[in-house]
Amino acid sequence: MTYPTPEQVRNAFGNGPLISGWVHVTQELMDQFALATLDPDWMHIDPRRAAEEGPFEGTIAFGFWTLALLTYFLRDALGREYPEGVRYGFNYGLDRVRFVRPLPVGSRIRNRMEIANIHDRGNGRFLVTTRNTVEVGDQVEPAMVADWLLMLVY
Repeated sequence: MTYPTPEQVRNAFGNGPLISGWVHVTQELMDQFALATLDPDWMHIDPRRAAEEGPFEGTIAFGFWTLALLTYFLRDALGREYPEGVRYGFNYGLDRVRFVRPLPVGSRIRNRMEIANIHDRGNGRFLVTTRNTVEVGDQVEPAMVADWLLMLVY
């Protein structure tokens, strides 16, 4: 069987950064995430208390919710599930994640992803390191930056 080269894998993602569409950060999404993760933190789910007692004048998004959106952002920016020829892409982990600034509920975010590195692991497997920057509306500073690893299997 013939597998692509690392350069061909890189080209499958296109030239330049992959930029997703915008996602609106809603209170409903924070409430659903809190239920799914069994984490009823008031800073994320209680708008009244967050406005009165919190340092951010309202609720903010869960950092882990923002991180979890990386798979959505990748598919949205690619316009498909995986690059052509990939049988499956596995979440291989994270090398670095920073939640740079609080993400207020009501904001809109998108991701800017760049391919940082591709390692040929043999037998049609490629470890792809992506650099992700989650941008916030018209803000200069991002909400999150993360180096995310994907194992692509051809």
